[in-house]
This record gives sequence, C-alpha cells and structure tokens, in this order.
Amino acid sequence: MQQSLPTSSVSVLLVTSATDVSESLRSSLQENYRLQIIPEDAMISMAGASLDATDIVLFAKTFLDPDDLEKITSLLAAVPIPVLVFVDTDPHNIARPAIRAGVTSFVVDGLVAARVPTLIEVTMERFKLSESLRNELLKSQEELAARKVIERAKGLLMEKKQLSEQEAYRTLRELAMRQSKPIKDVAETLLLYSDVLP
Repeated sequence: MQQSLPTSSVSVLLVTSATDVSESLRSSLQENYRLQIIPEDAMISMAGASLDATDIVLFAKTFLDPDDLEKITSLLAAVPIPVLVFVDTDPHNIARPAIRAGVTSFVVDGLVAARVPTLIEVTMERFKLSESLRNELLKSQEELAARKVIERAKGLLMEKKQLSEQEAYRTLRELAMRQSKPIKDVAETLLLYSDVLP
C-alpha cells in the first residue's frame, strides 16, 4: 500500500489575499508544510513560473469569478498540478466548470484550519488517481490508433501484393525487425508511400 508523504515534506503554494485567510490558518500551514504564499494578483504570472518544487496549489478567496477561473485554467494547461480551491460562497456557480477545467477539489464555506490537512491529502490522492486514469486512457487511445494504422497497411499489402492477411502482417513484422522500428512506424511509412507501390 502506497504511503502518503509526511506533511512536512509537502510543498504548498497558497494563492490568497491577507483578508481571505486567517492568521491561525496561515500559521497552521507554515507549521505543517513547506509553505509559499503569493498574492492573488500574481496568478497571471504563475503559468510561466516553475512549479517543479510545488506539490499542491491552494486558492483561498471569498469567491471565484470567471476571470479567476480563466487564470486557473491557464495555469493548469501549463503545469498539471493538484489544485484545492476554498471559497466562502459560489455566486457565479464556478464549482462545476472549475472541476471540468482541472481543479481537483472545490470547497465552499469549508476553510477550517483543522480540516485543511485532510483536504490537502485527499486532493493530492485524487489528482494521482485522475492522472493515472488519464494516462491509461491516452495509452489505450494510442494503442487503438496504432492498430488502425497496422490494419490499413495490411489491407494495402493485401490489395497491392495479393497477400493473405497473415502474409501481410508477417511482411510488416519482418520489415519492422529489419529496420529496428516499431511495426506501427513501418505501417505509417508504407501508407505514406502507398501511391508509389507497384
């Protein structure tokens, strides 16, 4: 079973304003995490900043508006990272579009110091699971695309060279072995030059 990181080794980037976070919460985060705090007006430059040393980004605001969501979306497009959002209210109904945009957790009226460590841990685990599922999906899509290319190349060989399906596949496999290339790459090249095949 995979163990969680000790909280002291977790690097938290808190995006907030002085009025949106209590001193007790700020102190609790500083005691338990490697904490960096930036003002919310610095969000625009965050997408270009290096977040390699950051494990999770926390946003704490009274509420998010569509402009805030656009900035968060830009950040996530540049750097996939767990994002935990705390708001007092959600007057613009941003929660659902925020989750669709890649925010990992969105908490309304729940910014209580005692709950934050658990929410940080849950958010990081949820992000890992989401990334794992996304990677599996991408791998499946790539495998399916490769199979389609190979099938098209086999069909081309069967038509042009009057080969059986097994013979066509064996030809592709032998070409791949001779060229030390994946069979998909050989199939793509064959399709690319299909017009010049005799």
